[in-house]
Amino acid sequence: MTRRLPCATRATAIAAALSAAFSAAWAAPASNSAYRSDAQQSHVEDATSRGISQVNMITCVMGAMRPDALVNEGNYVALVDSNKCDPETRASSSNAGTDSASTSAPAYMTATVNSTRTSNDEPMRARTWIDEKQEDFSATIFVNISASEAPSDSNPYGVFRLDYCGKGSEGPCMMNGYLDGSAEGISYFEIEGGEHGSTKALRLTHNGADSGAGRLSYQQDEGTVNYRFAYNADYFRRSDGASDQCFSRDASDGDTQMSVWRYGLYDATTGDRVERQSGFPIEFTAGNGERYRGHMGYWGLWLPADAPAPAHGATVQRVEYQAGSDPVKTDYTLAKAEGRLMRYTKRTRTLAQIDKLPFQTWVWQMDGFFEGAQPNRQYEMHWNNAAGEFRVTGEVVCDNGPCQSRTYEVEKSVPASYFGAIGGMRGWSQSLGGELYIPIAAGGAPVDAAHLNVVYRQQDLVYPADMPASLHCLRECPTAETIAAYFSEGSQAESPFVATTYNRWGPADATVDYSTSAADALLKDSAGHAVTSADRQAFAAQPRYQHGLRSGRLFSSLDDARCTGDSTRFCEEKIEQIDTYYQWETGPNQWNQFAALKDGQGGFVNFDAPLQVNYTVPAGAAYGNYAGKTLVLQYGGFGELWGIPGECVSRLTNEKVSCDTPDTRYVPAFVIPFDETLGRVSVDGTNYLVKWLDREIRFARKETSVCQTAGLTLPDGLELPTASDLRNPSDPASPIYIGTKPEVTAAPRVIHGEVKY
Repeated sequence: MTRRLPCATRATAIAAALSAAFSAAWAAPASNSAYRSDAQQSHVEDATSRGISQVNMITCVMGAMRPDALVNEGNYVALVDSNKCDPETRASSSNAGTDSASTSAPAYMTATVNSTRTSNDEPMRARTWIDEKQEDFSATIFVNISASEAPSDSNPYGVFRLDYCGKGSEGPCMMNGYLDGSAEGISYFEIEGGEHGSTKALRLTHNGADSGAGRLSYQQDEGTVNYRFAYNADYFRRSDGASDQCFSRDASDGDTQMSVWRYGLYDATTGDRVERQSGFPIEFTAGNGERYRGHMGYWGLWLPADAPAPAHGATVQRVEYQAGSDPVKTDYTLAKAEGRLMRYTKRTRTLAQIDKLPFQTWVWQMDGFFEGAQPNRQYEMHWNNAAGEFRVTGEVVCDNGPCQSRTYEVEKSVPASYFGAIGGMRGWSQSLGGELYIPIAAGGAPVDAAHLNVVYRQQDLVYPADMPASLHCLRECPTAETIAAYFSEGSQAESPFVATTYNRWGPADATVDYSTSAADALLKDSAGHAVTSADRQAFAAQPRYQHGLRSGRLFSSLDDARCTGDSTRFCEEKIEQIDTYYQWETGPNQWNQFAALKDGQGGFVNFDAPLQVNYTVPAGAAYGNYAGKTLVLQYGGFGELWGIPGECVSRLTNEKVSCDTPDTRYVPAFVIPFDETLGRVSVDGTNYLVKWLDREIRFARKETSVCQTAGLTLPDGLELPTASDLRNPSDPASPIYIGTKPEVTAAPRVIHGEVKY
């Protein structure tokens, strides 16, 4: 296998990122199919990657604009999905469950690009203006690129210079940096001001394609980090002054770990890509006469932060791109509501079939749970079929900052009778695509795991015509009045739900009833008021609901919820086993609200929900407890396959650790192999093939003496770049001044790397 420096990427004539690149051609159903020809890329993740994350994101953004493909074709607009270039967003999206709206929807940045080359003897120059707009912040990133030599065996980075400055409408650069590639190596420097100002500097030298050395310095919350490193064809050595680490560069080493962030799905017979109609680009003209671009899809309406939201009934245009001619634009009518109804359809498999598949559950009752457990906590567990009991592997800790999983050194045993005493096990499992329910009966009788059905759910959006005429609720039931009371300033209300339904699990004497309105896609309470609120400030004042408000389970037939043995009362555990139930959500975010388009005949454009597929994990130690198990994954469109369970690894050693350990990363627990047999998923009897597209490699850790014996010496005296070589492409006095941003009224020519026309 080809080996590369762990902090260098395959450079292009535009720029170079600091990681490794691999590609391979494999057999596929057809020799010319997409399954065979779609490119695969790999990069190496190392502790030094944190210091150069900005470089990697910038080069990802620049590559997605395709200035190399539109040289001397004038000014054009490119849309770049920042979610696909931001490693933090990419990670959360890749490992999200079915409620992944916030990370699955695209988040486009708009860039204006001008790429020129006067002759074959002159460098290519790309001038770019990137609009970065948020709700309370607006800036432009000015970028100038000059590239004069392509990468080669003797100079793996080529010859190029990338300078950038991010600034508001006035004042100095808030962010100013450069990336310089030459025959001597790579230099990178960035200074960022503001409250969390920082400086980053990298110097990388090379001796051919397979050996070299470097220094890296950057600031983080704990202070300044300084690394020295060296590499040859076989090993990589890194030191921060306190810890000297050695790694094998052989990607085939048995201890080398890998994670995949993007997969493609293909027809198992033809090898064609499996496409989903998950959304398309739109344009609309606001009341101020400005033209804005957005995206309409299954997760709703996405707009730039500075765009005024079009009203219900507004006209928007779908933009369809075609080669060789201008885009075709078609009028649609926007339908909006400040809430949406989700449907959950029952799926089952036996308890034995989820052996060792992890789930999380909230535990408040300690009687019968393991000794030393604390009440009112979320625990991580699985069913151990061989032992005939549940095992607790850790807990979710939310004491300081973001919640983290704390893994126990020794698993704790919990008998099935514990859940039988509280009406069954209710939890959430990424491995099964979302929430699940295990209906364990009370009484302490042994569990027949081979025949006890575990209930899990497939989620999809309900369009107005499919909304049930009436719905009922037992637990966590909101009304317009209770929502308004809870979110009002100075409120003392305990919750936004009807008081008698808040956190209630026991039998109920009555239900909270709703009607629905297909005309305006709303849920209405018994007073006829819409059960909605989109007050962003009010939600922000209640952090518990900052991501929106969701009801408990809603059901359409009262008979479905009548308690066994007492038909005058209603029981939550009965709802958990019906074929279909619903939940209503509302809030200020686009994924809390319904948004759809109507065509000229008044019919809704129905977008495809993520395709829920089953994947049987291969056998082998590399797959851990998941080996041989069948998982539920979601496919939202090309490159968007998520649901693989995750684990945490140390940034410093690449080894698996508890997620509450300092300096950790969350990564997928295994890789679906690019193999026609082992990389196969299915849904309702139809088979598809999976191919990884974007892979991360974490090299195997070795004893430091191994690197020393191999002759790897950490560099001394290697000077880091400084601010003295900064240039400002936004400054009219600078020789690389790119000018003011040109006005382009034509539709975008590039959407995240794909040239449309």
